[in-house]
Amino acid sequence: MDIQGDISKSEHIEWKFIPLTIQKLELNKQYKIALIVAFGCFFGLRLKNILTIRWEDVLNKTSFEIMDKNKLRTIYIIDDINNLIRRIYYKMDTPDIEQPIFLNNSGKQVLSSQYVNKQIKLLFTKYEIPYQNLSSDSFLKTFCMKFLQAKNFSTDAKRWISQLLGHASWTITANFLGCSNSSEDKDNYMIFSM
Repeated sequence: MDIQGDISKSEHIEWKFIPLTIQKLELNKQYKIALIVAFGCFFGLRLKNILTIRWEDVLNKTSFEIMDKNKLRTIYIIDDINNLIRRIYYKMDTPDIEQPIFLNNSGKQVLSSQYVNKQIKLLFTKYEIPYQNLSSDSFLKTFCMKFLQAKNFSTDAKRWISQLLGHASWTITANFLGCSNSSEDKDNYMIFSM
């Protein structure tokens, strides 16, 4: 239970857990959740956007476009994810290419975000992935943190992530990601010595 006034935020996941988790999900026939994790962590998409993707958008493609925060974004599909999409498509008995990937068991509507978040928590607990606050936002945050770490939190990297998220400033982005600028400020002062 949250303390009144306390904001519960999802956290990012250490990157080393992502490929292994996707493999485990695929092996356990949790195909849709495997793709949700992959699309969130490798494409940097919000769950609401992921759930709109159709097979024809991504199957055997090197990129696709999606409307995100009123901007058209081009998403590039790396070979590993392209192979994953193809494998899962065939393991799911080649569904109609025009249908959304993430249909529920009735096949009439896409999965709800509540269902996805519940499944993610259950499966990440089952696979013993350490986390405190996990949700589908964790995958978007994982994408952002992986990129920022790879680029050593450069100014250009911060700017790109802020633009990608539709934030007006790095301060808003840092708050969303749970990054603290205080350690960065301290490091700036540490360069001075006697």
